[in-house]
Amino acid sequence: MLRFLILFSVLLLFGCQNKSLDNHKEFKRVALVIGNRDYGDNSLKNPINDALGVQETLEKIGFDVTLETDITLFQFNTILDEFKKKIEPDNSIVFFYFAGHGNTLTQKSSEEYLMMTDKNQKVFVSIYKIYEFLNYAKARHNIVTIDACRDYHQSYVPIEVGMGQTFRGDFRANIRVGEGKIKNELVVYDNNYSDTFPRSTIISYATMHNQMAKDWSKYDSTHSPYTRQLIKYLDDKEIPIEEVFRRIRVALIAETNRLQINLEENSLEKNVWLVPREGQVAFSPPI
Repeated sequence: MLRFLILFSVLLLFGCQNKSLDNHKEFKRVALVIGNRDYGDNSLKNPINDALGVQETLEKIGFDVTLETDITLFQFNTILDEFKKKIEPDNSIVFFYFAGHGNTLTQKSSEEYLMMTDKNQKVFVSIYKIYEFLNYAKARHNIVTIDACRDYHQSYVPIEVGMGQTFRGDFRANIRVGEGKIKNELVVYDNNYSDTFPRSTIISYATMHNQMAKDWSKYDSTHSPYTRQLIKYLDDKEIPIEEVFRRIRVALIAETNRLQINLEENSLEKNVWLVPREGQVAFSPPI
């Protein structure tokens, strides 16, 4: 009798685990991928290449991807409204990717601002807008990746270091147009949002606070170093998303000598496998 009860308990546990795994596989997968490149005199090289690479990788692992490039603030709002219709509350995994200029408004702030491509004005969208959207959409899990700078600069002229390397930041309102001359431009901040972090969400920034994000990798001039590694590891089999970002971090440290290190903020309630496990073996990271 005891042997029967033990066998029954094991089968019941295995059945529950399989049911949970099957449900995980069945989550609807939707992604919004944005590459902003056309910033006029401060244009970047690779955000659209990066967005296309991320789109291809996500589609390969079962995501329904909405790809947008060089969008304005008005277009961004419209896109979010349309994308919301794809999300099934409590039954979706949402992936959000942004490549383009980014910055903070003060030197010590951790609030990221993403730059749109409106003409004749500089438009900055707070990361809290993404928070609020995800809180409203109520997906089961959210993965957000931001490939942009997170430092603060007062000038507008793109920073170039060594061999013309351009960074994804540095776009303040006061623009240097010549020695001793300052040109003031219209600046719009879309930042009237709650800072409540979304449930079961991981956000991966391409840099830590006060770091710059490179626009192209020294190993591949068609992609940034962060997105190059994101594309490389995103479809790795049988590893949770946190391990994906850890592997990116190790690669970035090696390439940039710690000048650029991705940083995650995490409230995930369960492990999320983008390429689900084939069995019930517990994940063990490589030594």
